Amino acid sequence: MSTTDLAVHLHEGLEIRYRRTGRGAPIVLLHNGGTSHAIWRDVAPRLVAGGHEVFALDLAGFGRSSHPRQAVSLERHVDVVASLVDAHRLAPVSIVGNCMGSAIALSFARRRPRDVAALVLINPLTEATFAAGGLGATLALRRSLPTLSQPVVAALVRAPVPQAARAWMTRLQLGSRSRGRPIDREDELCACYDSPGQVRSLVGVLDDLSAYGALDRFTPPARFPPITTIWGLDNRVLSPAAGRRLCHSLRPLRQEWLEGCGHLPMLEAPERVATVIIEATGVGLELPARRAAP
Repeated sequence: MSTTDLAVHLHEGLEIRYRRTGRGAPIVLLHNGGTSHAIWRDVAPRLVAGGHEVFALDLAGFGRSSHPRQAVSLERHVDVVASLVDAHRLAPVSIVGNCMGSAIALSFARRRPRDVAALVLINPLTEATFAAGGLGATLALRRSLPTLSQPVVAALVRAPVPQAARAWMTRLQLGSRSRGRPIDREDELCACYDSPGQVRSLVGVLDDLSAYGALDRFTPPARFPPITTIWGLDNRVLSPAAGRRLCHSLRPLRQEWLEGCGHLPMLEAPERVATVIIEATGVGLELPARRAAP
């Protein structure tokens, strides 16, 4: 999936870039923090071949979308997705997210359950899954020593990320299945870290994690959209063990635990991830007709 020729959706001063492909049952794809719509490049064509119309977004603050100076809250991310769903009259829509994209997808479904056909939550970000993961210490530092951490954050926001560091940040997200593969050297993926604004957006997610913590305490009510979860068992960013505890409260209809995959299973096992998404979103099943935009 190329980062060129992206469509633009406008929402309250934000330019949201997205890639639209295919025809059929609609799916919105939401990436994790620090990346862009490019992570779906190997999955999206399979979804299109499986009978889907795919909308792969660059979330506000990331990729080619607007990078506002003020951090974008979880609630505002949900507002953006809602406005795109309404603009294209996608409801009922299936939503697939990775990490913070999963949190946005689940939060949208909590707000508007009737407009969601199915959810696929890949490595869902919550306060608990992050705190127990490999980067959990950064959250503790940010909260316990905000005055001391502020100069470090300010320096990171002003300066571009060195090439070696951006490769390391990408490599951190990969599992053992990707050893020997050049994913951490691909410009389309690593270039996301070139913008200091993207680092600011990542820090904003960290500071908003209490909002993501509400998902740790959420149990879907009756008639909530069906949930499928996918976890990479080699995930070093979020904790798979905390993910198992999260599944106890989310009660997904299906759980997939992928050996050798890390935080980016859509790049490491794209055929498997696409198959799970197609099966979870029920192509070929009788789904409600799209509702008119409000």
